Amino acid sequence: MNHFKSGGPIIMIVIFSVAVIAWHIGLSRILFLNRFARARKKFLNELQKVLNGNGGAAESGLETYDDLLKQIDRDRRQNRVTKESRIRVIFREFLIAAVPQLNCGFSSMNAWISVAPLLGLLGTVTGMIKTFRVITEFGVGNPALTAEGISIALITTQAGLTVAFPAMIFHNFLLNKKNALVSKLFQDGENLVNQIKTIRKEQSKGDKQELTDNV
Repeated sequence: MNHFKSGGPIIMIVIFSVAVIAWHIGLSRILFLNRFARARKKFLNELQKVLNGNGGAAESGLETYDDLLKQIDRDRRQNRVTKESRIRVIFREFLIAAVPQLNCGFSSMNAWISVAPLLGLLGTVTGMIKTFRVITEFGVGNPALTAEGISIALITTQAGLTVAFPAMIFHNFLLNKKNALVSKLFQDGENLVNQIKTIRKEQSKGDKQELTDNV
């Protein structure tokens, strides 16, 4: 509390509030990214069962993945196996829904992180203005009169930078984690198309062999 009072309670409280908001966004993002990664693993496991015809579509824990799995399962039941063109359309729709969910919150978090040092700079300017006013009225003979303005100038800057630095590192960590997930999504799409091609070739060979046997 003394530190807050020394830096000016209004600006210090605002800087603290900015820190709470930025970290709240960051923590909610990492929870969602972890949830998304778990849903992806469940989806890949259930996808193999669906493509092999060993069961229906089970829930992955995330609505976007559940919808994708149900569409693939529905097409498999109707057409035996989904065509490559069809699976590309389905997966593109999935990406349109999933990628914005992964990107959500990063711009806001970055904005709040940028606000913290600016608020510290505002506190610095406010403290220096107060210091110069005191110097103008009473001169420089009594340092105690100027100490309050100088403390505001220094402590608010320190507070703003203290909030910004760790939050920037956390934001960069989350951004890398999100980018890695997005990259894996595109890889999953290509792998899925390749799997469909392989299954269709095997079924085509099986149909030809069955036709030959019947003849």
